[in-house]
Amino acid sequence: MEWTEVDIVGPGPKMLFPMAWSLLPLVAGLLLFIKSDNLLATSLLAAGIMLSLFAVWRGATSMPGRVDMLVLLVSPFAAFSLFFQPPAFVQAIIALTVWTINYRTASFLSALSGKSYRCLWDPRIPLPEISGATYMHKKWAARPLFRIGNNIVRGVRVNNEIMLEADAPITFTFSEE
Repeated sequence: MEWTEVDIVGPGPKMLFPMAWSLLPLVAGLLLFIKSDNLLATSLLAAGIMLSLFAVWRGATSMPGRVDMLVLLVSPFAAFSLFFQPPAFVQAIIALTVWTINYRTASFLSALSGKSYRCLWDPRIPLPEISGATYMHKKWAARPLFRIGNNIVRGVRVNNEIMLEADAPITFTFSEE
């Protein structure tokens, strides 16, 4: 099985614009908390959190399988919890913490862009059992299939060819039964 190196387009530029704009309502909300503790400041903090989530969501959809769903669920729950009106400093801490989580996730996704490895695969052949791998699917499908450490192996279809795509090449050993 021969792996070939392929250049892929990363999500970096797609995430940059909404991530930068998410700072505007976040900073405006924090500045409004200095003047007065009102619902407008809370709304601006929630809007900043949700804009940063939108940026991460765009990156996660272009690089599937790399971000866990729990990371994406933090933002809506945090934005919703702000409207229960905890003290202003608690709201600021929640908003800044969640924005930082989203920023780190966006940074992680941007760092993944560049190279990927692909090999041809017959979908009738079951995926091999690999010790230490976490399987999402046991049969080939056009989605993330399994993970070995940080290396995620995905099924892709390019120009009517069925392939496996990974962040780093993997050596499969098949045994004759």
